[in-house]
Amino acid sequence: MPPAPPPEPRPLSVPVWVPFVALLAVLVIVSLFGLAIYGVVSASDPTIKDANDLPVGWTQALTFFQDLVFIFAAYIGVKLSLGSARPADFGLRRPQELKSALGWAAAVMAGFYLVSLLLAAIFGQPEDQTLVTDLKAESGLSVLIPWAILICVLAPVAEEFFFRGFMFTAFSRRMGVAWAAVLDGIVFGLGHAGGAEAIQLIALGAFGVGLCLLYWRTQSIIPGMALHALNNSITFGVTVDLDPLLFAVVVVGSVGVVAGCATAVSARSAGAV
Repeated sequence: MPPAPPPEPRPLSVPVWVPFVALLAVLVIVSLFGLAIYGVVSASDPTIKDANDLPVGWTQALTFFQDLVFIFAAYIGVKLSLGSARPADFGLRRPQELKSALGWAAAVMAGFYLVSLLLAAIFGQPEDQTLVTDLKAESGLSVLIPWAILICVLAPVAEEFFFRGFMFTAFSRRMGVAWAAVLDGIVFGLGHAGGAEAIQLIALGAFGVGLCLLYWRTQSIIPGMALHALNNSITFGVTVDLDPLLFAVVVVGSVGVVAGCATAVSARSAGAV
């Protein structure tokens, strides 16, 4: 008998179209879940006329669900494409040089703020995003604490995992770093289109490009997750007008939790190999 043929080699990378299909799946799943929530809640409360009238608790639940779906969609996309999905496949590994990573993170943050200031100088200061407006109207801790966790901790993890660890990785292995970063930044910016003006989307797109370059230079998404948490926590603290001590606690705590948990996952994964 002739020997059995060798197994098919593992593909070198995820096809470019897979992240787009995954993103579409996220939009469909989250939209259907949102419609289901709206249907149930509006049936019991006739005063709710559209999704914007949903109680804040349901909005937070939908946001939490969305972040989980982003992570799951990225995992499934890599799993189905490569046959397995490990944390390292998404860049969840320690950066080799911490000092260099900090320097690049600072450069990306400065570049993002510079682009935002230039856009505001040219086109005028944009109006607050819908979420910012909603946060300014809140004062109860029972509402603000869940929002702080969602915005400052979970969103940076989920978005970096999907857009940089999954999408940018797939793009860069097929079209090179520069084009991959630009395309990822465009998709990332457009992903925040709900309730934001065009110049805000451009600024966020530039931030997305910078986060891609940070991942490329450090070969780790952990610095990007930490930087994303830093930006979101600063924005959150300014928006809800936290006092200086609590502001510092939110910023340091958010960055510490995100970086610490991501590092722990990467270390556990490396030890299991």
